[in-house]
Amino acid sequence: MMWKSINLKLLFKKGRLAGFFLFSLLLGCQPAATDPEQQLITAAKTDVIAAKQLARQRLASNELDAALHWWRHAATLGSVDALEHALRLQLRLEGRLATAHWLDKTKHSVPEQISEPLLAELGYWSESTVSQDRGWQGGAGCALVLQPVISQAQGERTWQSLQQAWQQDPQLAQLPVCFKPVIRFNSTELNCSEQAGQRIDCDYQILTSEVLTGEFQQLLVIAGRGLASYNNGIVQLPDDASLALLRHEFMHIAGFLDEYLLSPANAKAVCRVGRIAPNLLIGNDDSTLERYLQRYALTAAEVQLTPVDTCNAVGLQAYRPIAMVNPMRHFEAELPLLYAQLLHNALQQPERLMPVQYYFAYLARQEQAWQNWQRLMQGAAAFGYPAAISALAVAAEG
Repeated sequence: MMWKSINLKLLFKKGRLAGFFLFSLLLGCQPAATDPEQQLITAAKTDVIAAKQLARQRLASNELDAALHWWRHAATLGSVDALEHALRLQLRLEGRLATAHWLDKTKHSVPEQISEPLLAELGYWSESTVSQDRGWQGGAGCALVLQPVISQAQGERTWQSLQQAWQQDPQLAQLPVCFKPVIRFNSTELNCSEQAGQRIDCDYQILTSEVLTGEFQQLLVIAGRGLASYNNGIVQLPDDASLALLRHEFMHIAGFLDEYLLSPANAKAVCRVGRIAPNLLIGNDDSTLERYLQRYALTAAEVQLTPVDTCNAVGLQAYRPIAMVNPMRHFEAELPLLYAQLLHNALQQPERLMPVQYYFAYLARQEQAWQNWQRLMQGAAAFGYPAAISALAVAAEG
């Protein structure tokens, strides 16, 4: 009897253990409770409301890249407001040019109903966002004509401000300088860079047709973000430029050189012993000074040679003709009377200033576009530029 009792107890225990393992196995086969976050992500793949909810959640937690992803996804699902949110967020994160390029690539898969002011900020123009601009002609005549070019709404606002400020400046307004009505290009066409601390670079050759047909000597491009510059008949300004910056770059047109330390590469290109410019002498020997005084119709008493850092990188000493710090050293400084006089004098002989047509003729020659070369060189020669006249004479003889 005792043996039977023990066996029954063992069987009972085995039954309880088997039941426990069977219960555990059944629990393992039950579906786990779905994570609400994962449910929302799954739904957001096809549901625009869920996609926008995810975008808002990511934005609230400062996960900006993820928020941008879900705003964009909601836009591809047909949401107009999500597209505007996506564009504005990308503007903050990546800048206007990158945002415009993204929109250009995806315009066939997102809604078309984008507000015109936002499109103008990105650099897409419509009639309702284009303001009237008649250019400006000062009372001193048009010895030099500039063609303003913009590619975004910020550039347009800046140009309106600059033009008004130029007209109100007592020194600049007296110069024989005129501005043509502004020309607008889509930002993705002009493609001006937006890199802080680097010179702005644009696809200038998109302007070839304007240079071929336009009656102006210089281009004034107000677009992109970064460092301003003047090269080959093109004044390049960021789209938030000040009048002081425009004045500095404009003075380069007239041959003024920078009075701050140039990089070794730039100094090598600019500096050579005996070179003279309206505001600079490289070397202070008697012959250099004599040539300077003769070239700019000055007397020794009007000049106070002052060392500047321009050519230090190549071991040459440059001098400016005055002691006063000025816009070629710090662009916000006041324009000294002597520099204003030298600037005005340079504009009395505009044929000496290289027109942008000459540079574009050089580009046409590189591409062996000889018909354009001929037309552009003729345009430069029409302004009296000696090098263009000589080039056409050589071509005719050949």
